[in-house]
Amino acid sequence: MRVSDISVTAPQSFLRFTALLVSRRFKTLRTSVMSAIKQAALAALAVAAISTTAHAQTTDQWFVHAGPALVAPDESATMTAGGQAVPGANVSIDSRWTFEGEIGRYLTRNVAIAVAAGYPPTFTVKTAGSLSGLGTAGQMTGGPAGILLQYHFNREGRIQPYVGAGASFLVVFGTKDGVMTDLKAKSAMGTALQVGSDFMLNDRWGAFIDVKKAWVGTLATGSMGPNPVRAKVNVDPLVTNMGVTYHF
Repeated sequence: MRVSDISVTAPQSFLRFTALLVSRRFKTLRTSVMSAIKQAALAALAVAAISTTAHAQTTDQWFVHAGPALVAPDESATMTAGGQAVPGANVSIDSRWTFEGEIGRYLTRNVAIAVAAGYPPTFTVKTAGSLSGLGTAGQMTGGPAGILLQYHFNREGRIQPYVGAGASFLVVFGTKDGVMTDLKAKSAMGTALQVGSDFMLNDRWGAFIDVKKAWVGTLATGSMGPNPVRAKVNVDPLVTNMGVTYHF
């Protein structure tokens, strides 16, 4: 082999080695860059999904509660007959199950106003106290309703408690005579407190439980025999409601 051949071959081998080394380094760098891009893209998608969920949870404007409710009166009464007070007279009102719904709208992030009402059940009103031997005074069809200002906690969580306060209404739709004839009862307005919680399954749907205490009464009039009767009845129901909630 001639010296000239060696002088030509050596640079060519060095160039090939250098090109191979650069090519391998470039492939490694390209793989690293692509991996970093993929990881960044996945992270961006995850952040976007979390942001979208949080946005959906905190921008809902309306909510609905619906389900069975137990209306349990905490009743008391004062009564006059023929214009004279009847000492020890009282009434007893049975509890009733009904269906109640509530719809509310958020005024701010945590403050909402809600309207609650239910299908009016028929309550049996029995004489009690000094009149307990007389039997059933009559029946009243009606029930409580309310307009409540609420404060909702933890709106982004799965468990979202709330409290409320406002006006309660006893809405009377009809009466039926018992030992009191020509029985009539008036609708009335009172106050109410509320405590409850939503248990969200996802951004829209969930379950709830809710307890409302109302202080409201009615004025009932009628007759017992020849005597006109007036009774001021404090119904003061405790309403326990549970069921399904939907936020939108």
